Amino acid sequence: MVGVATLREFLRSELPEARPVLAAWEAREIADAADHDREPFLDNVYGLMSEVFWWEVFEPAVSKADVPVLERCYAVTEALLTCDDPSNMIRECVIIRVLKYLDAQSPGYAFAGPETRRFLESP
Repeated sequence: MVGVATLREFLRSELPEARPVLAAWEAREIADAADHDREPFLDNVYGLMSEVFWWEVFEPAVSKADVPVLERCYAVTEALLTCDDPSNMIRECVIIRVLKYLDAQSPGYAFAGPETRRFLESP
């Protein structure tokens, strides 16, 4: 089950391409926290969705029409849209930070699951 506290590990397990990006993102967050004398915010859902998942993994796959990565990204998107996060934060982040850049003509759309298609096909 995916939740806010398990999102990083879920991305790491489902998207090998995200592993080095996640490591760098975590290192930056830890360094920034140390510089500002605060605890690192490693479960930043918006940052993970935008900076890691969309800009570093999904968007490059869309740009290159990288079919294997697109297939995994659409599967991850579907899993995140249908996860049991009681706060709905993950779902809302996916809608705001990922789906806004996609539509039914996007490369890899054939891999979109039913919930992803519902969002991409709605006006």
